[in-house]
Amino acid sequence: MLAGVAIFTAVFALGQNPAEGPGLIFVVLPSLFPQMPGGAIFAVMFFGLLFVAALTSAISILEVVTAYFIDEKGWSRSKATYTFGGVIAFIGVLASLSNGSFNLLAPFTDLTFMDLLDKVSSKYMLPLGGMLTAFFVLLRWGIVRFTDEIKAGARWFEVNRWIVTTIFAIAGTVVAYIFVRELIALFG
Repeated sequence: MLAGVAIFTAVFALGQNPAEGPGLIFVVLPSLFPQMPGGAIFAVMFFGLLFVAALTSAISILEVVTAYFIDEKGWSRSKATYTFGGVIAFIGVLASLSNGSFNLLAPFTDLTFMDLLDKVSSKYMLPLGGMLTAFFVLLRWGIVRFTDEIKAGARWFEVNRWIVTTIFAIAGTVVAYIFVRELIALFG
């Protein structure tokens, strides 16, 4: 939250467009750090920590795919790691290059590759994942097992199953409605 406050304050202070997208951090902050006393030191620290955060996030994302292929498909850890690490690195390079002069999608759309990935993940994939999770808990896993799992981690916390069922039903239905509207707008 502090980083968001700092970035958006800098966006407005420098007269930049806040709708710049996911590359905002690479547009605004490089023009902000030189204006600060000791800005070079803060820039190195900030982008170094950002690199560490991105690297640890990438490792956790890679582990999900790797574990699936090891457990379900019988792949070795090294084969799964190198294969999907390479795929993720390739997609990351394309996304990074799209913020510069290389835009793979230029002949087709005004979106950059990174903007397309951001739009697909935030507008379609995240809502779809949330909706499917809500319906999975309601229809397959069951509220009883879900609340028992919560109680196992927090024995002092009392969970009302009716409230949980209602929240999951409303959330799943609302997200399904929004998701269907987005698909109709996309294809209709």
